[in-house]
Amino acid sequence: MYNELQKRYIEEIRANQEQSEAIKNLTIKIKDLEHNLREQRQRIEQLERKKAPWKSAAASGKGRRSPEGEATSHRDIPIKKEPCSSEYLEILLKEIQKLKKANEKLSAERRALKNELAALDKDFFEEVEDLKHAVQESMKLNNQYEKCLKRITAAYGLPFTAHL
Repeated sequence: MYNELQKRYIEEIRANQEQSEAIKNLTIKIKDLEHNLREQRQRIEQLERKKAPWKSAAASGKGRRSPEGEATSHRDIPIKKEPCSSEYLEILLKEIQKLKKANEKLSAERRALKNELAALDKDFFEEVEDLKHAVQESMKLNNQYEKCLKRITAAYGLPFTAHL
């Protein structure tokens, strides 16, 4: 029994280590995404600073031209496909916040389940099974006593009251 408990304890430690490793990896990913977000914001700021000359060139008709002769500018690129757009970065930031919240929830739930499981070991479940068996046996014995009492009261002509 002790060996089984020791095995379960070791398995729980391994599971906790795996979960801790997963949490650590998620935290690292979150930090990397936040770092990328900061870099992309800086890049956007740099591009926006350079944007003023583009506006004047586009207004004078000297904007960039594609090989087909079409004018191309930062406005021609759809926002959804531009990886450094502010909308894209905001979406990433929201996703990071969602991941952080999910990470915190999972960590709290894991701690709560670990604490709950610590109170319920194999001995607890064995004790519950023993109690169930004892209740069943006592019910059988009570039924036998009741039958015996009915026979005795009938043999001596006494009234049998079930509430006794």
